[in-house]
Amino acid sequence: MNKLFLTTILALCTMIASAQYQVMTTITSVEDEAGETTYNVTDKIGVGYQVNEKLLVGLTLDGEDNYEVVGRYALVDGVWGTCVYNYAKDSETELMDNMEVGLGYSLHVWKNLCFCPNYTMPLKEDEAGEREGSFNLSITYKL
Repeated sequence: MNKLFLTTILALCTMIASAQYQVMTTITSVEDEAGETTYNVTDKIGVGYQVNEKLLVGLTLDGEDNYEVVGRYALVDGVWGTCVYNYAKDSETELMDNMEVGLGYSLHVWKNLCFCPNYTMPLKEDEAGEREGSFNLSITYKL
């Protein structure tokens, strides 16, 4: 039994050691009481796991203590598609109500640092029948 346990631990360690982790954040604008706009880097921060060359899965923490599950799939030459699931534990909404899809581009700046402009939009329309997307600027660093 000890050999099985040790073999399992070694297999997991080698799998984790060869994997690529990424630290991700999104630059958000915040308006204070005086009406001034400031930019915040730590409101939406997370960690991603590079499963293979094309697929990244991750978890981000929104500034309002909501978790988001993020999936990215590399398409061609730095362009990737993304799917974001906004997890709200007290919500009774359907799965599609909390999902967003989008496209982005990874612009390599220095070694493992990338700026990633992206555009996401919700899968479901709001009460007015509109889907208002958002343009985001993300920063990733591969560990």
